[in-house]
Amino acid sequence: MQKVIQIGSETYKLHFDEFDDEVDIDELLKIDYSNLLGEIVTFPVIVNRFGMMLAEAESKLSETKLNVEILEAKTKERLRVELAEENGGKNPTVEMLNNAFVKTAVYKSMREKLIKDQKTRDYINSVFWSIRDKSSKINILYKSSEIVEEEDFKMNRMTMNGVQIKKVEKLIK
Repeated sequence: MQKVIQIGSETYKLHFDEFDDEVDIDELLKIDYSNLLGEIVTFPVIVNRFGMMLAEAESKLSETKLNVEILEAKTKERLRVELAEENGGKNPTVEMLNNAFVKTAVYKSMREKLIKDQKTRDYINSVFWSIRDKSSKINILYKSSEIVEEEDFKMNRMTMNGVQIKKVEKLIK
């Protein structure tokens, strides 16, 4: 995934790898006590990935809300004219206009889309905060573990938590 962002007058291109396979959230949120170092090395990337997913879900929800407002305004404008014609040129009351709007198929489809996008955002938000919680817990566990006292940490290329780790020849403290 690639994002171009503007901060002031500067433009930045950011590149984020997406998850390769299906992600088992329950498995991802469990702490692997036998590999705390692997957990601590990979989890900032996981937090970042879900943070980006949350940002995307928030953006999509905002777009949907904007579209709902625009469609509502256009539909109510059309209904106002139709209801005025039906009432011999007399403008409809706010209640009449709102009732007519709620009965339209456009209203139902807009609301369903909004509810779906809110649910997606809430789901990603829940997972994001659970992952942040795990990240803070593994940091505490790692700092209190005896792994910190090792002189060297050597690992070949491997993948853990959906994150590829390349060979390192140095202790990560």
